[in-house]
Order: sequence, then structure tokens, then C-alpha cells
Amino acid sequence: MRGMLMSFSDPNLGLVPTMVPFQYNPAEISRTITVTGGAQGGPALRVQNAPVESYTIKLELDAVDAVDKPISGVMGVQPMLATIEAMMEPAGKLGVLGAIGGALSGAVSALAGGSESGGPISAPSLPLVVLAWSVARIVPVRITSFTARETGFNAALLPVQATVDLGLTVLRPADLDSGLKMAGFLAEAYQAARSVLAVAGVAQGVELML
Repeated sequence: MRGMLMSFSDPNLGLVPTMVPFQYNPAEISRTITVTGGAQGGPALRVQNAPVESYTIKLELDAVDAVDKPISGVMGVQPMLATIEAMMEPAGKLGVLGAIGGALSGAVSALAGGSESGGPISAPSLPLVVLAWSVARIVPVRITSFTARETGFNAALLPVQATVDLGLTVLRPADLDSGLKMAGFLAEAYQAARSVLAVAGVAQGVELML
């Protein structure tokens, strides 16, 4: 089974994903859970929000042995790097397609009697990104950091080898808009799976003591 990142350019619909399967499953994943305390001087066990869970993943990309492939042989791993980078850009900024979509949207608004400058401008929205790592870990995330080390290049100076360090923050149901049905379902399922595993952990603790 391969881990992967799936990106949905429209977070509301989320129908057709852009998939980035891990060429090599990482040998190590770091996971951090941070608890934010309540107001200073208040009860020690009271918290303001749910814990924040984050992942750090190192991906290895290698196209050295793919010289016979039509894309990797010419472009190396540059397209894969660009695909991951696009997951950190607002969904509306999709180059030519985004410009065409924006023009069509403006035309429809004008025909409907609206004004392009008459209402508030909504904040741009990132694509919906889903981390799939085992059946119990299919969860919506936000990519918070991206560091790529390009360590080999072809004749066109395009990278053929790269190591990518990704920082991911898990999105809980409370972090998602009500319209993001699929993301909300995945977030709820992820938390439910953790609860089930926690129950199994109680039995496992007894098992290991015997």
C-alpha cells in the first residue's frame, strides 16, 4: 500500500482529485500533538481548543532510472514538485484556467445584475488536501511548510532527484466549513478511528502486563 496526497481544486465539490502517490513510502513520520492551555490562572485542565495535530513527512523523489519515460525522462521530478507546491496555492489561482473561470464568473455576475465591485471580496481558499496513510489515516490536512533539496540534475538543469520535507496540520471538523461535506466526513471518520484505537489500547495495555 502506498501513501499519497490527494488535492481537490474545488474544496466544496471535491470530485476529481490530483493524486501524488509517494514514490517510496517514508521510513519515518513524525507526529506532534500540541495542547493549548486555558486562561492564565484558571483551572489547569481546562483548555481553549482541541489539540493541534501535525505531521512531518520526508519524501524521496527519484527519476534517474526513468530516462525512458516520456515525462520523467525529459522533466525529471520537476512536475511532481510543482504539483505539491500547487497544493499550497489558493484554488482560484490556476493560471490560464483560473483566468478563464474568473472571466466567466464576472460575466455571469454582470448578467445577473450584480456588480463586480459591489460586494465584499471573499478570502481565497486553498485546495482541499487529503493525506492517505493506511486505512485508519485518511484525513484532511493543510500543508504548512515545504522544503525541497534538489540533489541531481539532467542536461537541462531540471532536478532528477529531490528530498521534500512536508509539514502538515490535521484539520478537525471544527476547522472546516459546513459546506465541505467530504472533508467533514473524513475528519469525523479519522477522529472516530482514533477513539476505536484508544479503546483497543486499553485492552492492549492489559495484554502487555500479563
